[in-house]
Amino acid sequence: MATTASGVILFLLLATPVYFISLVIYRLYFHPLAKIPGPKLAAATSWYEFYYDVVGRGAFCWEIKRMHDEYGPIVRINPSEVHILDTSFYDEIYAPASKKRDKYADYVVFLGVPTGAFATCPHDHHRIRRKALNVSFSKKAIYEIEDLIQSKVHLLCDRFRDIARRNKVVRLDAAFFALANDIITEYSFGEGYDCLSKNDFQESFKGVLLTAVEAGAFIRQFPWVVGIIKSMPVLVLRRISGAFASLLQWEAIVNKRVETLVAAARAGKPVADKSVFSTLLSGDLPPEEKSFQRLSDEGKSLMGAGSETTSWTLTLLMWYVMRDARVLAKLREDLRDMPDGAAESSLLKWLERRRYLSAVVTEALRFDHGAIGRLPRIANEPLQYRDHVIPAGTPLSSTNYWVHMDETIFPNPATFSPERWLEAEREGVPLQKYMVSFSKGSRQCVGQK
Repeated sequence: MATTASGVILFLLLATPVYFISLVIYRLYFHPLAKIPGPKLAAATSWYEFYYDVVGRGAFCWEIKRMHDEYGPIVRINPSEVHILDTSFYDEIYAPASKKRDKYADYVVFLGVPTGAFATCPHDHHRIRRKALNVSFSKKAIYEIEDLIQSKVHLLCDRFRDIARRNKVVRLDAAFFALANDIITEYSFGEGYDCLSKNDFQESFKGVLLTAVEAGAFIRQFPWVVGIIKSMPVLVLRRISGAFASLLQWEAIVNKRVETLVAAARAGKPVADKSVFSTLLSGDLPPEEKSFQRLSDEGKSLMGAGSETTSWTLTLLMWYVMRDARVLAKLREDLRDMPDGAAESSLLKWLERRRYLSAVVTEALRFDHGAIGRLPRIANEPLQYRDHVIPAGTPLSSTNYWVHMDETIFPNPATFSPERWLEAEREGVPLQKYMVSFSKGSRQCVGQK
């Protein structure tokens, strides 16, 4: 018996290094991506990416740019994935619905919401889930909740006035997060979290979501960690990580809201009128798409994406406008005749017609750039990029930040200049085609309206 055990251990000791050496040799010389330029270490192991994103706290985005500076517009950034830094090829990666593009399962795993539309990998399955959401996020639907939006904006303005009277400091990112969160939660569930009324704007909610984002790189390398975290009692987890314990409590709140709505729908009771979930539950989705777990994942996706992205754009906008007296003066002039009172019901449409305001918002979105990390897509057909054939099934990505910071498209890209959009409009330059804050194609952000 001892001899058998010793033999097994000896075999493992010999076989393990042989396996990993063979794997590295295959990845470097025989893999379908072996001829794509890039660092050999990145091609050999995903630990290269892990080091920059986990130890370097999100630095892989900058390392990818360094790779491009050294190797050119196409690089192999890990054993399985190719990154292209060429704005002319962006629409091929993030293609319209006429070309199928799947998401990369190994990348979206960190979200922890596998059945939400955002994390749905197969193109055709995503199409079903996305169609159901499009109804609630069309421009027509947004006009219909204008009263909700205005009520939350008025509440935030009241809070700002009170803070100013007391000569206190306010964290704009927390305040705008509360605004976005209250709007998206009430619109989604028919009931909000009332973050705007909290003294600190319920800043802990923002911290919870940022914790989830920061943990993403680690979870991509060790996806089984998600299951362990979710199976642990909150009291035990709080001793290990207070942030993750708060994340589970936040998930429990979302789960409770969804559970109540699903139960009401199944019992034939009315669900909050015009809410996202009333539309999903009363729509023509198949029964399995209306399960508690599926809709719970959708709810968490909407809360996360609908709060942090919007709040960060507003924070950037406020920062750049307030530090530039010229921009502030022009914006005030553009908004000087803003309607109120009886005309307030048409305020959103009126605001959409303000040319300078639109330019300011677009420039803020350029600085926000959406996801700073790449969003890999998988084509079902081989793609040709210059002299390279990218095999079908290869995760392929670009990075929004580097598109928006391309000085050949946006001169002086680090300068906040709303005028660049007005000049482009006057000169007939299609600058908007390079705006990718919401990504592009069939997978672009559902909340872009």
